[in-house]
Amino acid sequence: MKNQPIIHCITNYVAMDLTANALLAIGVRPLMSAALPEMEQIARLADALLINIGTLDDTLIQSAIVAGRTMHALGKPVVLDPVGVQATDYRIQAARQIIAECHPTVVKGNQAEMAALMPHYPNADFIAVTTGERDCIRYHNRTEYISGGSVLQTQVTAMGCTAGAIIAAKLTEKSDAVEACTDAMTLMKRAGEQAEKACKGTGTMQICFVDALYQMTHV
Repeated sequence: MKNQPIIHCITNYVAMDLTANALLAIGVRPLMSAALPEMEQIARLADALLINIGTLDDTLIQSAIVAGRTMHALGKPVVLDPVGVQATDYRIQAARQIIAECHPTVVKGNQAEMAALMPHYPNADFIAVTTGERDCIRYHNRTEYISGGSVLQTQVTAMGCTAGAIIAAKLTEKSDAVEACTDAMTLMKRAGEQAEKACKGTGTMQICFVDALYQMTHV
């Protein structure tokens, strides 16, 4: 990406490595921190924020809320990935608190996560991105579908988490947020297809996926 935005990722420990490398591959500067004392300062520095609740605790919730509120006040995009939100009351309460206080631009999750969360938001004022064999991007009366990708993407950890970060990056590039989400998820699908052709299995799939992102965005 020509403007080389800084994407602040408050994300889970499992996803950090792939997320950071994927962002670097598309020309984005990742910033990984969940330290509460620096959240406001980082929010002023960063261009967009990803909040991923995969490895959740009270400190992460507090940091996410401070960062998200500050980003929203500054008019910068916030993406929430409510990982595993359907699993526990703690997760659903955390996700709802983050939505209430941070006003995310986009909420992205898989079908089970979105099915658990979306009934709480019948008139959602955020873009809902539901991932799966066919991704669905919905905002008011606009709906986009994206097909393709590779089944191997479902067998490599952190692929979904990385999609949230790429959405955050695209939101800094596009004035139309729905179009930004569509571009991000299309990139995920096409990179997955290209990586499947080059890899030897799930281990090399991750490497080939990052390579594909680089090749597709540096032409």
